[in-house]
Amino acid sequence: MTPLPDLVQGELILWQGRPEGRAPLDVARPAEILFGFAFLLFSVFWMQKAMESGNILWMAGLIFFGLGLRFAVIRPYLPRLRARFARYTLTNRRAVVALHWPVIGMRQQALIVTPATIVDTDSQDPATITLRQILTGREGARPATLQFERISEARHVLDLIRTVQKGAA
Repeated sequence: MTPLPDLVQGELILWQGRPEGRAPLDVARPAEILFGFAFLLFSVFWMQKAMESGNILWMAGLIFFGLGLRFAVIRPYLPRLRARFARYTLTNRRAVVALHWPVIGMRQQALIVTPATIVDTDSQDPATITLRQILTGREGARPATLQFERISEARHVLDLIRTVQKGAA
């Protein structure tokens, strides 16, 4: 694990980790997956028929092919991709989730851990730790949520978060 590029002066890394790599496929929406496969089949059939007629409009089928691919393959596989590119960091002030996407680059989400932060965990193994907080600003109050998904040492990380909360009080 590499340290975060934007650590504040005096901030110490207490824990760094990654989610378990064998995340399940997201098959919670089977109708959407079937619709995606139907879109894929329709677009391939349509593009093939358009090519046989010598029409250049076959390329318009690529839009439908892309949509079908997104619904049938990419969306169910997204949890595994997130697990592969995610890095979690807990410092003595905040919790950070950094996603290092190959093409897009790094996307980072951070939440300052305070005594008002609501910390919750599920009872699964590997566990997911969820941190919730109400942030107030010029736009009013808005909820902020950060998750350390599918980590194997959840009990240790939960104890560290509680320690950070006590130190911030």
